[in-house]
Amino acid sequence: MSKKKNLWLTPIPSNVPTQKVALSFKIAASDVGKPPNDVIKIDDDMMISFISTNSYANGLIMSDKIIKVNDISGKAAKCQAELMRGETCQVEVLRRKGAFPVTKERLHKSLPVVKKGYAVFAVEVERPSNMTTTAIGMKLSVMKKRGFVVKSDPNTITASFIGRGDSIVDMDGTPVPPLDGTAETFIRENLAKLSTGRKVSFLVERPIQLSLAKEMQKYIESITCDDADVEMAKDVIEIGREASNMHFIVLKKLTTPSILSSDVRKRKTNDKTSESAESNISISTASTEMKITSDVPEGDELKLVVTKSHAVSSKHDEEGGMFDSE
Repeated sequence: MSKKKNLWLTPIPSNVPTQKVALSFKIAASDVGKPPNDVIKIDDDMMISFISTNSYANGLIMSDKIIKVNDISGKAAKCQAELMRGETCQVEVLRRKGAFPVTKERLHKSLPVVKKGYAVFAVEVERPSNMTTTAIGMKLSVMKKRGFVVKSDPNTITASFIGRGDSIVDMDGTPVPPLDGTAETFIRENLAKLSTGRKVSFLVERPIQLSLAKEMQKYIESITCDDADVEMAKDVIEIGREASNMHFIVLKKLTTPSILSSDVRKRKTNDKTSESAESNISISTASTEMKITSDVPEGDELKLVVTKSHAVSSKHDEEGGMFDSE
């Protein structure tokens, strides 16, 4: 029997402390009168798990834990009802250290589309005055215009602000570039500011929904190696990362045509696989391009697989990949 894996990707990283924050919050005028769960959702443990797009930048952050709203505390439904009145509320929450709501302008510039089930917020990081080390303390893996935090070292500058499973979307308001010649230089220059005592603001994305957290954890584990005794060449690691990302997207979206239909039997007996008139299906994803050659002369003769009871349901075809919003 396989051992059940521990879910370490929680809404707030285990290495990041929380702090009590008092703030004012008012839902957007356009959200007044809507169903409460379409505007703001508070789970039974008092964690905010959803905020509408209109009210996203008004002061609360997904993953905040409500202590009280005005004079109401203890009940998620009552706190939600108080917030839905449409008036300015005095709210106390437990929030991860260094986190702030992202502004609409920054969100529009760096992440126009916020994926459902993910929290997006700003984190300001600065070396504590009593810290003598200049070690940054986090390892990033750049993929699809994000810096995935795959490791966080204790007793370093970022240890109490950034955790494994965070995705850094921008640094000081500038989006992380794609994985090309500029990404490594961009990250190195911005992280170097922390060593000199300067403050850096990170736009962070982190999954809140349980199913998404499990999915992200598997993805991060697939592009990292926790065995310190294993050493791999840099090009091998990059190939593995690209392959992991490609498989994640292709295997969820690709619908393979069936050639086991009666129409196929009508094709000519001569072999056309080497002729110039052959049909080619091109699949391009990440940095890899594949061409699949078919011996069926007409593309219209290809038919979709008929789903049987033993086959995977076609409902998964509608699900997008992790990065389809871009």
